[in-house]
Amino acid sequence: MSLSDPILTAPGAGRTVESGHGSSAELKIAGEQSGGDWAVVEWRVRAGDEPPMHTHTREDETLYLLEGAITAYVGGEKIEVEAGSYAALPKDVPHALTVHGEEARLLITLEPAGAEYLFVPRDDSDADPAKFGLVIHQAAPAM
Repeated sequence: MSLSDPILTAPGAGRTVESGHGSSAELKIAGEQSGGDWAVVEWRVRAGDEPPMHTHTREDETLYLLEGAITAYVGGEKIEVEAGSYAALPKDVPHALTVHGEEARLLITLEPAGAEYLFVPRDDSDADPAKFGLVIHQAAPAM
């Protein structure tokens, strides 16, 4: 962790982008603040706005489910996940999720940083997942 100064991002104080049907992502720590080592995003994902099955080719991703419940699809497994659960996903492992109920709230850490701008785009050029080394899979998660 390469921090030169302390960082405090109060609730709702990070740059926030809304998308889909009411989902939102709030940038808690940008890569520029950590020397590019890691980034943190708080993600409120609404049912119907879930990401497709995808693989990160550049970064490891951790997820902490703060509120709600999801079904996670990780490397061919289907896992029921409840609030308070934590997952660490290495790069090159396909994964996706579906939300139970209306919404789930997750805290996501990406290491190294960079892909946080897919969640919280800086401009229209950040809309392409390939820019961040994400591979989107055509097959839907196995039920």
